[in-house]
Amino acid sequence: MSAGRLRFVAARLVQVLPVLTALLLIVVLLQQLMPGDPARVMAGPRATVEQVAQVRRDLGLDQPIFLQFWAYLTNLAEGDLGRSNRTGIPISAIVGDRAGATLWLMAGGLIVSTALAAPAALLMALRPRSVAARICARSLTILVNCPPFWIGLMLASVLALRTGWLPVGGFGETFGERLRSMVLPSLTIGLAAMPLLARSAAGSLRQVLAADHVTTARSLGITGWPLVRRHLLRNAMPPAVTLLSVQAAALLFGAVVVEQTFGLPGLGAELVSAAGQRDFPVVQALTLIFGCGIILINLLADLSVALLDPRTTWR
Repeated sequence: MSAGRLRFVAARLVQVLPVLTALLLIVVLLQQLMPGDPARVMAGPRATVEQVAQVRRDLGLDQPIFLQFWAYLTNLAEGDLGRSNRTGIPISAIVGDRAGATLWLMAGGLIVSTALAAPAALLMALRPRSVAARICARSLTILVNCPPFWIGLMLASVLALRTGWLPVGGFGETFGERLRSMVLPSLTIGLAAMPLLARSAAGSLRQVLAADHVTTARSLGITGWPLVRRHLLRNAMPPAVTLLSVQAAALLFGAVVVEQTFGLPGLGAELVSAAGQRDFPVVQALTLIFGCGIILINLLADLSVALLDPRTTWR
């Protein structure tokens, strides 16, 4: 990697630090902002005032916010995310058990949305007046207004309950079982994310088609796939990658709904359960994980756009 690219990557990493610091501060303040007293929840409804005060001291909630922030950073540096109020199980163990389902769902959703959006965008950009392109555009308009949980219920009704081909819920044990159990959730989250991605990619392709270098290439007789590969994709990819990163971040929150719909044991379902039972340490940890995931996705997208954009200068 050249010195210019190294400086570019280093600059982007430095820009991430204030955002990460703000996220950590919000996570620490989250315990103060959530309704209910975490010390009372941990001590139990029958605990005396003295017992609640002791729990508050043990949790460090009686300390100034900057000391709580420092203690939280110290624990994170040691790999300690805390323990669940409900079960006493280390949160790192909970994350390890449930992260797999969420990662499967994210990967499946991105694959489905990209695989469906790419041909739709090419069709609407290259053949905008065709009957197929018009049908595709109207279908996307309908699909973008459908909430993910409704899409999931319709897919489950048509592809699972009536045919028995696919499981309606659960995660499975073997690789094959998990692959089958992820088909409906991945289709659900992919179909929900696909319309905006297809429209954005189609708009980028139309702009590139109107560019002078594409007109020149066409005048030289370059058409079909060589034109798309050499002159369209490279220039249309940066905006699509940017929107794909936004969609990937949205998928993290969409995973909460989809996991609940299909009964997947993922991080989103655990977050909902922990919030409902006032399990503050788990809510804190999962909020931090989701936030870091969004920061990482945006960072990777920023670097990818810089690499794909032919106008980038590495100085």
